[in-house]
Amino acid sequence: MVFRILEHDGRTHSLEFDETDLPVLEAFLDKNFADIKIQKQTIHSDVVLAGIALIFYNEWEDPCLISMDEEGGHLLDFIFNGLSASEP
Repeated sequence: MVFRILEHDGRTHSLEFDETDLPVLEAFLDKNFADIKIQKQTIHSDVVLAGIALIFYNEWEDPCLISMDEEGGHLLDFIFNGLSASEP
């Protein structure tokens, strides 16, 4: 299980991971967020967690969640830190 967080421009982040770790991410999100909205688009999915919009891409080598603003970046930092804390 390897999750990586990348900061792109000081405001936006991406949380990247291996496709095999998608169930771990989904379990973490289900445990920590009561209301998750996902709307599939052509090449990505729009995801809303805690009222914050993210984009999920699974078209590249590694799937990733991408924030669109600073608030989303903080949310991805929270998710990354939570996932990292649960690593053995």
